[in-house]
Amino acid sequence: MLNVLIVDDELLMRIGLKSLINWEEEGFRIMGEAANGKEALELAEAAAPDLIVTDIKMPVMDGLELIREVQRDRPDCQYVILSCLDEFHYAQEAIRLGAADYLIKSDMKSSQLLRVLDVVKKRAAKTTRKEMDGMPPGSVKESIEYLKETLFKEVISGYKGERDIAASRESLRIRVQDGPMLLAKFRIDRFEYLRRKYVEQDEKLLRYAVLNILEEIIPRQRQKEIIVMNSAEYVLLMEWLDDGPPQEFEKLVDKIQEAMNDFLNLTMSIGASKADGYKGIRKAFQEADEALDDLFFSSGNGLVYYDRPRKKERCIQRFVWKGAALRSFRQDAELGSETALAFLEELKEQLREGGYTKQAARSAYIRVLGLISSCFPVLPDSDEDGLNVYEKLLREERLEGLHRTVVDYLNSCRSLLTDKELPRSYAEQACEMMRQLYTEDISLQFVAEKINVNASYLSRIFKRETGVNFVGYLTRLRMEKAKAMLRENRLKVYEVAERVGYPNTAYFSKLFKKHCGMTPEEFRGSAGESKK
Repeated sequence: MLNVLIVDDELLMRIGLKSLINWEEEGFRIMGEAANGKEALELAEAAAPDLIVTDIKMPVMDGLELIREVQRDRPDCQYVILSCLDEFHYAQEAIRLGAADYLIKSDMKSSQLLRVLDVVKKRAAKTTRKEMDGMPPGSVKESIEYLKETLFKEVISGYKGERDIAASRESLRIRVQDGPMLLAKFRIDRFEYLRRKYVEQDEKLLRYAVLNILEEIIPRQRQKEIIVMNSAEYVLLMEWLDDGPPQEFEKLVDKIQEAMNDFLNLTMSIGASKADGYKGIRKAFQEADEALDDLFFSSGNGLVYYDRPRKKERCIQRFVWKGAALRSFRQDAELGSETALAFLEELKEQLREGGYTKQAARSAYIRVLGLISSCFPVLPDSDEDGLNVYEKLLREERLEGLHRTVVDYLNSCRSLLTDKELPRSYAEQACEMMRQLYTEDISLQFVAEKINVNASYLSRIFKRETGVNFVGYLTRLRMEKAKAMLRENRLKVYEVAERVGYPNTAYFSKLFKKHCGMTPEEFRGSAGESKK
C-alpha cells in the first residue's frame, strides 16, 4: 500500500480527487491533505509519503518548491502534478524535477488518474527490486511480501491476470497453485470504533496481529496467501479441492472468531466464494464482496458463502410507514410501554425479510430516532467516543447493530425521564421567555436550550398546550406589541419594527398586514380616528 499526500489550495479539488476513484482498491492509502506547500512539507517530514499529488500555484509555498524541499530528504518519493492549461510550462519544470506525470484539472477523469497511478506503481516496484539486491535476508522477505501483495491486488482490480501470477510464482514465492481454491474476504466489524483506539503505529501492530492469527490457525498443510487490502480488510486465498460448502472452513472461522475476540477484542465478517484457479480470483473476490453485503441482514456467526441458496433480491429503496402505527409508537414510547419495544422488533423483522436495501433499513431507523427524540424533554449526551446517536447509527454495519442502537437510545431516554425531576410546564416557561425576549432574534432552538429541553419535544408539547405553534405564538405576541406602539403614535414604523424583533421593515409590514388585515400606517390611521 503506497501512502499518498494530496496538496491543493482548493477544498473542492481535494474532495473531488479523493472521491474520483477507490484509492485503497488501487493499492494507495490517502495519509493526509494540505492546502499549501508549507503544510504539505510538514506532513511529509512527519509521515513520509510515497506519492505527493500536488497543485503548482498555491499560497505560502508552491508545488515546485515543495518538490525541491521533499527531494532532499525523500529522494524515492514520487509526484503527480495538478495543472491548469495556462500553467503547462510549470508542469514541464515539474517533470524535469522528476514528477511521474501531470493531470489537467479541468479535464480530469478517473481513467486518466488510474493510468498515472499505474505508472507510479510500476516505478515503485522497480525501485523496490533494485533496492532488494543489497538488503539483508529479512528485508528481502518483506519486499517479496510487498510485491506479492501488490500483484494480487492488481489481479483483484483487473489490471493483471493469471499469466502475471504464473510468471511471478517462483520469484515471489507464491504458495497457492493454479487450481481450485477458496477466496474469503475478512472485514473487521465496527472498525471505525476500533481505529479511534489506535494511532498509525498501532494500526500496523493491529495488521500484524490479525495476520499472525490467520497464519497460525489455518492448517499449514493448506497452501494459502493472505493479502492485506487495508487495516480493516484481509483476503485469504487457500487451495480447496473439496466439493460443496467446506465445513472444515466453517470450523476454522469459529476458531478465528474466537481468537480475534480473545486476543484483540474484535469480531470479523467473512464473505467466501470459490475460484477456479488464478483466472477466477477476481470474480471470486467480487462474489465474496456480494456475500459480505448480505451479512448486513444476517444474525449468524459472520460467515456467508456466495453459492448458498440466494434470497430474493433486495431492491426496495424505501420503507413505507403507516401513520397510525407511528402515532401508536410515539404514544407507547412516551408512556414507557413495552409495546414500543415490540414495534421495534417487528420493524427489524420486516426489514430483514421484506427485500429492503441496506439504505432503506438505515433510513427507517433514522426516522424512528427522530420520533423518539420528539417524545422526551431531555436526551442522552454523546458517548465516550464523542459520537451522538445519529453518528453511531451511520457507523453500524449490521441490522442487529441498528436495532440495538435504537433500543438502547429509547431506554436511555426513559431513564433520564425517570431520574430527572421535570418542571411543571415547559410551554409556560417558553411563553414567559418569549414575553421577555420578543424584541430579540430568538428561535425555538434558542428557547429550548435556555430552558434545558429538547427542541423537537418542546415544539410538540407547546402546540399541544397552547393550541398554536412556537412561531405562531411569537408572531402574535409581536403583533400585539406593535399595535400598542402604533396606537401611541410616537414611533416611526421602522422603529416599531425594530422594537418588536423585525429589522426588515418591509417584512414586518407584510407580516402585520397578514395578521391584522391592514398595513401599519393604515392601522395607525384607524386608531387615530377611533380616539376622536
